[in-house]
Amino acid sequence: MGVRGLQSYILAKCPDSLIPVELTANTDKKKRLIVVEGWSCLRSVYGPHMDFICGGQWQEFRASIRRFVNTFQQANCELAVFFAGGIEDDIRAEWARKKSQNRDTVNMVMQGLRQRGYAPDRKHFLPNETHPQVFRQVLLNCHVKVISTPFSTDKTMVEYAHKHSAYGILANDSDFIMMNAPRYLSLHHLRISGNTISTVIIDREKISDCLSLPLSLFPLLSCLLGNDVINYEMLEDFHKRLLKDTEEDETDKKKEEKEGIQLVSAVIDFVKNLDSEIKMNISSNVSAIIKQVLPEKENTAEVESLFLSCLEQYKETTPKPDEPE
Repeated sequence: MGVRGLQSYILAKCPDSLIPVELTANTDKKKRLIVVEGWSCLRSVYGPHMDFICGGQWQEFRASIRRFVNTFQQANCELAVFFAGGIEDDIRAEWARKKSQNRDTVNMVMQGLRQRGYAPDRKHFLPNETHPQVFRQVLLNCHVKVISTPFSTDKTMVEYAHKHSAYGILANDSDFIMMNAPRYLSLHHLRISGNTISTVIIDREKISDCLSLPLSLFPLLSCLLGNDVINYEMLEDFHKRLLKDTEEDETDKKKEEKEGIQLVSAVIDFVKNLDSEIKMNISSNVSAIIKQVLPEKENTAEVESLFLSCLEQYKETTPKPDEPE
């Protein structure tokens, strides 16, 4: 799911952090391990020519998956694809909100079909419940390593990538910018043309330089923008205070785009302006931070617990090479 608004902000404001890379240009001829976030990848593999309303084009779907895998194998890249299992209690509220948005999208698609008689823009594509199962099975048939985790995959993927010296993580999730991933390969920028595979590396150190914000403060930035653990609605009053000078007479779309950029900038400035003692040890000063973020909230114990859980998910863990599987 990721950090709200962060990746769009980086694409707009930190273009130097996007490093083009061609995965087929493997000069040392060594096999590269690419760790892939399965759910995001499914959206890319389900081809634009396929019907996404009925979703019954299984032969075409299988063929698309095989082409995807074969192209990486021909480029001497080994794939390890991760799929999430259950939903942790900490992120259940955000998960439920996303599911509610999905229902709204389905209603909009069905309304468009009734009114216009043809499928709406593909940006409204929602995989059905059988797509992940088919994706998994075809990957296994192609001798790709498929790993299912009990809960969310992000931290497990980073640990696996470090442990197995992976070239990078291919995903579309800004949480990997916050984590110490080996390389974050943007699935959004992935282009496959013939036998050529290209994308961009989103470099977190270059982002740190661009924002003038130390990497150690990235987890706090994520918490204050809103993510899978810290629900955006919880931070709404805080964000409104930061955006109090937004123009009222702008169109909704322009205002939303402007607020997205302004909000991330404002939260970055807020983090920068915290007392140096607080920034030295964020986890020990969560209570002081929450008092500034939510000054009117009396009982902050639950919020503190969520913040600590949020910070913990970005904690760097690099398994030793000889650690057992």
